[in-house]
Amino acid sequence: MNARDPKMVASDLRLSIYLRALHPEFFDIRASRAFDDMAFGGQVWLIDGGHVILFIDGPDAITEVIAPKALELPKRGLLRAVDLARHDDHRLDARGTLLYRMAYQAEVCTAGAYRREAEELLAATRQGHLYVDGDATGLSRGFSYAVPEPRGRGLLVHAWHGFAAERTILRTQTLIERV
Repeated sequence: MNARDPKMVASDLRLSIYLRALHPEFFDIRASRAFDDMAFGGQVWLIDGGHVILFIDGPDAITEVIAPKALELPKRGLLRAVDLARHDDHRLDARGTLLYRMAYQAEVCTAGAYRREAEELLAATRQGHLYVDGDATGLSRGFSYAVPEPRGRGLLVHAWHGFAAERTILRTQTLIERV
């Protein structure tokens, strides 16, 4: 299944948190942005139906993956894996002075609200924002959109993933920083 598959639903996804960087070969990356000129190293990738956030600061690393449960990922370095529900949040103080905070919400929309949000995000694409649009239009459009914001010694990422089959929009907010 992929983001362009109109049958994919938000409940097909899993949140995985790693205390290491994952190699890009595990993913079919649709859009990406790197942060190599910051006080840290990092990357944000939009993948089919989800995203990957890598944060590397010296010897410490955290990787957040939101991907289909069917995607086989390594076990080494896996701290937590959670099937996505309607809403939740996670906080993690990991490996010394790295702090990881993440919250998400899955909202089932009316047909009109789903269409408007997909169209507004597409129209609002700006430099530095990442967007992957399904092949279809209107209600049958799946999409992923991310706004990565480097902040001093950290990275804030807002992401939206739309699942046309159930008119669900998954919104996430992740902050990873050295404290």
